[in-house]
Amino acid sequence: NKERQKERLVMGKLFIIGNGFDSAHCLNTSYDEFRKYLCNTYMNGESGEDYMPMVPTVSIGPKGEEICDMEEIASFLVYLISIAEPDGSKWSDLEASLGRLDYDEAFDTLPEELDDDGDINYWHELYNNEDMASNLYTAVAYVKDLFAEWVDDIDVENAKAKPSFLSLIEPEDIFLTFNYTETLEEVYGVNKDRICHIHGKQGENILFGHGNTRDYTDEYMEKNIGSESSLTELDNFLRKETEQALIEHKYFFDGIDDTIREVYSIGFSYADVDLIYIKEICKKLDVDALWYLNDFSLTDIQIFQKKLKECGFRGNFA
Repeated sequence: NKERQKERLVMGKLFIIGNGFDSAHCLNTSYDEFRKYLCNTYMNGESGEDYMPMVPTVSIGPKGEEICDMEEIASFLVYLISIAEPDGSKWSDLEASLGRLDYDEAFDTLPEELDDDGDINYWHELYNNEDMASNLYTAVAYVKDLFAEWVDDIDVENAKAKPSFLSLIEPEDIFLTFNYTETLEEVYGVNKDRICHIHGKQGENILFGHGNTRDYTDEYMEKNIGSESSLTELDNFLRKETEQALIEHKYFFDGIDDTIREVYSIGFSYADVDLIYIKEICKKLDVDALWYLNDFSLTDIQIFQKKLKECGFRGNFA
């Protein structure tokens, strides 16, 4: 057993770090904090309307710049996302919600177009729907810039190291973090060369979006003909490019092999959109690997274990 323990220490451990890790360090990194940021920064502290605000319009300035009212943009985003969120005005599943936004209410505000005989003028209706979909694309697309702005505003300076975690990590360990902050580097002094910020980090381009691959083109066309092009493009724009991230960080995943005997998952929620990375890890691990799950919730642990087995993990849990 001592020899095995020594072997593990030399080979290092793999840590998978999620947002719960930063939250445990009292950092305001939850999705609901992003909602609060929008409300406080752009909406005078208001929490959003009970009804849909007017769809913002964006014009182009003399130098090609976009001109818009950021209060209108933020208010519309808060309303639209809250409708899609499972907990309503308390955001908990933001990225998945971006893949199920419902734009129907916006089209319901358009006037009915009739011809001289009182029949529906489908050409005018199509043009109106095209314009509305174009406005929706421009307004909703701002969510990425605003999210990155909020991420850069998070301050890790006051975070304190936790002795239990500090005693667990060794210089040989490697870290896959889904967080945009540099908590590992700044608070625990982990060598940046041993950390993979799979979705980017503060001050750099970050990866953010949904994992819904369903094509809604026909549905958009059936509901509001003329809207399908812009709305499908918007769905694609809001999708998280996980396959590209895997390629860009190939060096990190290539370094994972069956010599890694222990995996520690801390504060990671195993969202479906992120399982592409977990599957890649599971391919490399041996049958005698141990996967440690932090015991925040027994129900969650059972769900995580099931997902890990479906991802190909053949080892044991602890």
